[in-house]
Amino acid sequence: MSVTVEHIELNEAIPAAGKEGNVLIKRDMGLVKHVMVELKVEVGTVELSIDELFALKSGALVKLGQQVNEPATLCLDGKAIARGNLVAVDDNFGVQLTEIL
Repeated sequence: MSVTVEHIELNEAIPAAGKEGNVLIKRDMGLVKHVMVELKVEVGTVELSIDELFALKSGALVKLGQQVNEPATLCLDGKAIARGNLVAVDDNFGVQLTEIL
């Protein structure tokens, strides 16, 4: 069985000069703005049987159900709050927001 793995080039994140979109929350958040939250980025999902899960080994490929050109989803406490495109920011991944849900 042969598997083709393609390299994906990510765009470099470029700040939008003077361009502001809609903010996530339009309220005075002074009272809670210091509270830390964890934002997770969902790139894709896959459904596996328990047998397939336990058969995974180092180097195995797991094909996600999402196309390369589809946006990633940002989730806060398991709830989708925004979508965006994966980008390269220096040596790290980043998400350039395209939609606030």
